[in-house]
Amino acid sequence: MADILTGKDICGQYNDIENDTFGSEDHRFTLTKIAKEALYDAACAFSSNGKNLVTYKEWANHPENYDDYHTENIKQMVDYIKEGGSLPPMIVNKDLGLYDGQHRLTAFSLIPEIKEVEVYKEI
Repeated sequence: MADILTGKDICGQYNDIENDTFGSEDHRFTLTKIAKEALYDAACAFSSNGKNLVTYKEWANHPENYDDYHTENIKQMVDYIKEGGSLPPMIVNKDLGLYDGQHRLTAFSLIPEIKEVEVYKEI
């Protein structure tokens, strides 16, 4: 059986989580791999387009990208992955809606060779 972590456990592992609404003892997660495409159209309450995947073009045109922070961040992630690096798992709810990981999902979407991604999935 896979290890079960609480949201508090996961938040304790990382210092750069933007949306920590899941970060309590009440939320429980398991680490698993899923097809990245399964995440694309899942509902995401905090995205500008209402779904998990914000495309690179959408980030480029996003009003908060006035200093290219979002697009540069994604470019750096893509380069890092292509050089052999790995990114932390994304964090999703029971319906695959992202709690944390939109930039990572966009980066993964730009790399066709990647078919599956690691996520902490709420159970």
